[in-house]
Amino acid sequence: MTQDDVLKMFRDGAEKLGPVKESQREIILALADLLANSRGRLSKEDFERLVGIGSVLYQEGLAQYNARQEMDSLMLKSIDDRGTP
Repeated sequence: MTQDDVLKMFRDGAEKLGPVKESQREIILALADLLANSRGRLSKEDFERLVGIGSVLYQEGLAQYNARQEMDSLMLKSIDDRGTP
């Protein structure tokens, strides 16, 4: 199996998903569970690569969370500022 074969599987799977039903948090937790259960069965290099992938997903999720928190704070401040004479 080649990288292109796997990418095609990703594309095909994504087309079948429709609206994403799982949050990024749930996906990260599923990957963490998979890694926890596969420790010792994967080569050290494969395990570390998957941890790297999980790290990127986690970092992206954290950035999205922080952006939402900042937007919420700005919106609340805007509402508060409008009510102040």
